[in-house]
Amino acid sequence: MKAAMVAVQTGRKSMSQFIAPNELHGMNEQELRALRGRIMADLRSMGQSVFLNPHIYASLQNIDAAILRLQQQPKSRGPKPPGF
Repeated sequence: MKAAMVAVQTGRKSMSQFIAPNELHGMNEQELRALRGRIMADLRSMGQSVFLNPHIYASLQNIDAAILRLQQQPKSRGPKPPGF
């Protein structure tokens, strides 16, 4: 697991980690939203703003872009049943 995600998941107050887009590949939408929520909760608990932390702002933009990319992918459908 990547250092930035580990820091957020373990509750360490290390908000200096930047999350690059390539670190988000392989994560599903639920995991991405959970990561975003944990980052926002950490910021709130420390009384900080996203806009005062450029690396956090950039990381959140990367997470949002990854979520959008997943939502734009065509949904895979199961096999079509035989017609009668």
